[in-house]
Amino acid sequence: KEDISTNFSKIGGTIKVFELTLKSDLEAVYEEILKYSEKSEGKFKYSLNLFGSKNLKLENILKNTKKIFKSKNISARYFNKDDGKNLSSGQIIGNNILKKGFDFNLVDLGGIFYFGKTIQVQDIDAYSKRDFSKNRDMQVGMLPPKLCQIMINIGRKNISKNIENLNIYDPFVGLATVLIEALNMGISGVFGSDLNEKMIEESKKNISDFISKNNLKNISKKFEKLNAKFINESSILKENNIDLIVSEGYLGEIMTKKNISLDRINKQKDSLLSIYTKFFENLTKTDFNGKIVICFPFWELNGKYIYFSEILETLQKYCVVENIFENTEFNLATKTGSLLYKREKQLVGREIFKLKIRK
Repeated sequence: KEDISTNFSKIGGTIKVFELTLKSDLEAVYEEILKYSEKSEGKFKYSLNLFGSKNLKLENILKNTKKIFKSKNISARYFNKDDGKNLSSGQIIGNNILKKGFDFNLVDLGGIFYFGKTIQVQDIDAYSKRDFSKNRDMQVGMLPPKLCQIMINIGRKNISKNIENLNIYDPFVGLATVLIEALNMGISGVFGSDLNEKMIEESKKNISDFISKNNLKNISKKFEKLNAKFINESSILKENNIDLIVSEGYLGEIMTKKNISLDRINKQKDSLLSIYTKFFENLTKTDFNGKIVICFPFWELNGKYIYFSEILETLQKYCVVENIFENTEFNLATKTGSLLYKREKQLVGREIFKLKIRK
């Protein structure tokens, strides 16, 4: 539990953590909730979430708890405003439930019940605050901070160094979102380059502001203007022991419903393939021997996804493509071992690859 409390804000992809114990039936669940109420001073406040059930209704369970408390003359109320819906992390944080009371979770696996309280919930306000405090160019697509954390964690898996001793490099640094999240996770070496001079200046300011606001010490950082196609000329790679390259990369021109078309997507593919072929070819000429976690775009057109499959030949020529979910209990990767990420209503998604340069 101590480790969860300390490291939860660095995980990114985990919305909520709760501990569960097996219960014989629903009556045992109600008895457990009653036990928690005995520990409460004043009005007992709680919320309840139901997972996996095909037969039970959350609304009915909540009403039953209300009846039980009334029969025991216990003053209680639940936070679920819509009786039939689980609470989101935003609602749990917004109502300060974990401090005012308890957030309970009931998992129904075909009549086998697990019940327990929430230990940690993702603080979406903290992510938003970091995201919107950055100087930004709204014409540049924004990489979600949570996704940055996920990508960094994917990359640093099996690296023996302590996280505070890692050096991370983003060669398409943009607004330094990846590097800000790296600092927030405890990484002390952050490096970035970009073709756009304006992005370099914005990155420097965003990083300096974050370091200042959080009173961070002993941070190594450097930024340089560089066309990523000529990554072999990077002074950052030459002068620093970089452990990890993590980057959104360049996803191509911004597309809207009005201007997206198959022809335009194909033109973007050609342009991007040219950039990334040179990038990976020249990266093989450097001494970099760490892991790379990088995004490539895929597009939604007329309800169908169009993938940047042309990049695979380049990746397989210059890199070992690793399965992101290798040696885990989950099999959520694509056939190529990548991970897909796309927000609802967005036309461009991100396909995330974990790579290692062939030597």
